Amino acid sequence: MSTPHDALFKGVYSNPEHARGALQAVVPAMLADELDWLTLVHQPGSFVEPGIPDQHADLLFSAEWRNGRDEVPVFFLFEHQSTLPDGGLMAFRILRYKVRIWERWHAEHPTAVALPIIVPIVLYHGASAWSVPRAFGDLFAMRARVRSTIDPYLVGFAYLLDNLSELPDDHLRRRPMTALGRLAAVCFKYGRRPDLVQRLGRDWADVLREAARAPQGRAALEQVLRYILEVNDEHLDPEELKALLEHEIGPEAKETIVTVAQRYIEQGFQQGERAVLLRLVRHRFGKAVDDHVEERIAKASVEQLDNWAVRVLTAATLAELFAD
Repeated sequence: MSTPHDALFKGVYSNPEHARGALQAVVPAMLADELDWLTLVHQPGSFVEPGIPDQHADLLFSAEWRNGRDEVPVFFLFEHQSTLPDGGLMAFRILRYKVRIWERWHAEHPTAVALPIIVPIVLYHGASAWSVPRAFGDLFAMRARVRSTIDPYLVGFAYLLDNLSELPDDHLRRRPMTALGRLAAVCFKYGRRPDLVQRLGRDWADVLREAARAPQGRAALEQVLRYILEVNDEHLDPEELKALLEHEIGPEAKETIVTVAQRYIEQGFQQGERAVLLRLVRHRFGKAVDDHVEERIAKASVEQLDNWAVRVLTAATLAELFAD
């Protein structure tokens, strides 16, 4: 099951118009200058093979070289993390996606003698500092004195990290992004903070207005409001948010927030079991319940929720609760 963070990320950045600026801001300038960004295309990112669990890259794009001098496009693997990845094997996950992309490319171009470049980018906006290895070579267990000898025979690559949690606001404002792309990034950065509405009104009101008044602005505003309602429910004052929207956008914003709130409440009834379980887990294990636990419950199947609901009162540890 998708988390609210995943839903906003894919809802906004699956559109090349909004992804273009986010990617351009992170990739090396020399590469960015060599590409025709108007050719950016969203590619399918699912990889299913017999005997291998379904894998799905968050977002995958391709772009052509400027002036069309090369037939092989460049791929961008755009991954999203709202928490630190379990086990710290982000680079390994990316390698598996890369291999699947190359395999699919080769199957579609069996006579090609070159493989496309795949640039991996991880957008992160978690509360914890990023502490996961970014270079695949750092995952190998080896003695330091033999690294230089064996390195040429090992897989070696690193991924680009777009850490919104540590990105200064002035840097974010200078990025060549659409208003909705920038607004989504702002919500990722501050979405779980108690001062979100005040920050939107004080620092980002112009971006909010521009996103709402752009083509398809009503749908864009609904995406953002839904995200705010879901991730900031502990701190949010709905009247304060409604006042901000009416002041910056106009009376039509009132109807939008009412519509979004109604849909949110309706889904809340359907997902009541999930919310109740999370409250019980928090009561049982206190401070041990972090973002990882919340995300696991949010993504759990109905069967998993039922199993955990039975165990929550008797499990001594979180590991025992989630044992499958």
